Order: sequence, then structure tokens, then C-alpha cells
Amino acid sequence: MVKIMSGWLVMWMALLCGCQSTSKYIIQGNFAGYSGKVFLLSPNMADKLDTLGRVEVRNGNFQLAGMVEKPRFVWLEVENRKLKIPMFLENTSYSVLVDMKEQPATWRVTGGELQQVRERFKREVEDMIREKRDSLEGEYQKCAEEKNLFGKFHVRALLEGLDSLYEKKEDEFIRENDNLVSASLIYVRLSALNKNKMLRGKYELFGDSARNSILGKILARYVENEVDLRKGALFPDFTLQTPQGKSVSLYSVKAKVKIVDFWASWCGPCRAENPHVKELYEKYHDKGLEVISVSLDDKKDKWQKAIEQDGLPWIHVSDLQAWGNPLVKMLGIQGIPYLIVLDKDNRIVGTRLRGEQLDRCVMEAIR
Repeated sequence: MVKIMSGWLVMWMALLCGCQSTSKYIIQGNFAGYSGKVFLLSPNMADKLDTLGRVEVRNGNFQLAGMVEKPRFVWLEVENRKLKIPMFLENTSYSVLVDMKEQPATWRVTGGELQQVRERFKREVEDMIREKRDSLEGEYQKCAEEKNLFGKFHVRALLEGLDSLYEKKEDEFIRENDNLVSASLIYVRLSALNKNKMLRGKYELFGDSARNSILGKILARYVENEVDLRKGALFPDFTLQTPQGKSVSLYSVKAKVKIVDFWASWCGPCRAENPHVKELYEKYHDKGLEVISVSLDDKKDKWQKAIEQDGLPWIHVSDLQAWGNPLVKMLGIQGIPYLIVLDKDNRIVGTRLRGEQLDRCVMEAIR
């Protein structure tokens, strides 16, 4: 009897293990107004994107399937980055409905416990605040048309109050939900929170589960390396690749004055600023000025073409991660061009400089 029971137990365990090993996620998608590739991307511990899957949309439909060891935050991204849909991937079934005929595109994701938690936050907090903001912006426009100055000030104060309300609601949600969803809310706002020195406070609200997620560990590094961009602060070292594949670190570049220029080939204001930076470079390079341009491109050929077209003879580096560049996130950069002037010891002389301000800063630093 014992042997028979043992046999049944072994068989039951084998069946159980077999069921667990075949458990997987299945994403059924329907796109209106799009044909092309869809990518399933997920941040890894290095804050780079792993490609978990890719598929062609045929007749408006696609399917992606696979397995994850534990829940992962992912982006469902269409080709050329026209749309990025955030998801929480678990070994279960999902339905994704997307309408790209509308501008901006709309989508709905159903399936998965964490996805439901995220949808609840969207419905109860984000959508509520968006509706109030839309209403107030309508009132503000009306006050502007009527030249009602007092009304404009009043509505502006109410709009600022919505920002505070969002932060309060988000904090409450994080305290009540120790999971990947809480970590994702902060991860997608990383640049803005870094810029406003709010990242550490948000991270300290995390419980163990959020902190131990991949996103939580990424955020922990940013908290640890929080950057001070005030004048006189030491600018952090970084290492990126040139178009030729050579690794260049900021600290390895020896110069009396350095301009670190964040730009991209697709950025009109950046391209308009390039002739001015080139003029400064030609004027002061022999006196100790060096320029290190960090591109936010994601296509190497477009990056190289812009360098050649604009005739930029200095150092160029990138990781081709666009706004996903960890340095950009760490610095809280939300707009380009973004130029920073450093002295020979890599201490900040000035930030967010253009035009005459950049001229004056470089001239004074090079003396």
C-alpha cells in the first residue's frame, strides 16, 4: 500500500512539475491602423532593454508567447518607437486592443493580477486627475480670452494643487502596494523625479518586494548616485561608445574646460545650436577647450550622418538608447539641447547654457 501510494505521489508530483514548466504568458493583440513589427522589451539590471520577443502584425492581429521566472515590467513597442505600451508580464493570458487610427493612439490591456492593480491606479488616480486638469485648462483658456488676470492666477494655483494631489495619491498607493507596480510608477518618472530631487523620498516608501524587483534595484543605484548639478559640484564620470566602437570616459578626456553636450540628430534646436558650439570649439580648442557630445539617438546611421552634415570635429559618444540612456535618467534631463560646462577637475561651471550665456561661461572658464 505504501509503495502504491508512493507511486501515485511521484506521478502526481511529476504532473504538477510538468504543469508548472509549461506555464507561460500568451499575449493576444489586435491593432487598428497599424501593420509592422511589435517588440516585447524589458529593462534588465543594467537598465538596458532585453528583447523578450518580436512578431509581425498580420491583418491587425499578433500573438506573443513565452515564460518568465517572475513578474517583469515590459514595454510592448511598435516599430520605430511610435508607441510604447507598459505591461506587467506574468505567466498568464493577456488581451491587448490598440487603436492607432486615433491620435494619440489608445489602448487597453487586460489580464494578469499586477496589470489589474496598475489599471486600478490609472482609473482611480491618473484618469481622475486628468479629467480635472482638462477642465481647469479649459477654464484657464476662457480666463485668458476674457483677459481675467485674477481668474488665471486662481486656476493656475488649482492646477499646481493637482500636481500635489497626484504625489499624495501616488505615495499612498506605494505604501499600500508593495510590488512591481509601485516600482514601475517611479521608474517611468525617473528623470523628472531626479531633476526635482524627489527620487530618494519616493524610494524610501518602497517595501521589500518593490525594492527587490529589477526596477527597484535599478532605482536603488540612481538613489545612491544621486547627482548634484549645482555650480562647483563634481560631475560624475561616464563611459560610452564612439561611432567607431571605442570606449571613451569623461575623466579620460584631459582639457582645461569641457562642454558636455546632450543632443540628437532628430532635435531641431540641437542642430541649430551646433554651428554656435562649433564656433566656440574652433575659437578655444587650442586654448584648452574640449567638447564631448552625448547623442540621444537610437539609430547609428542617423547619428553619424548628422555629425558629418554639421561638420562636428570633436568627441562623440552614445549608447543608442535614446531617452533610456542611464546617464540621462540619472541627471534628470528632460529636454535637449542640454549643455554643461566643466573645469579641468570635472567640476560644474554652468548648466543648461546656450547662446551668449554659453559664450560667457566658456570665456571666463578658459582664462
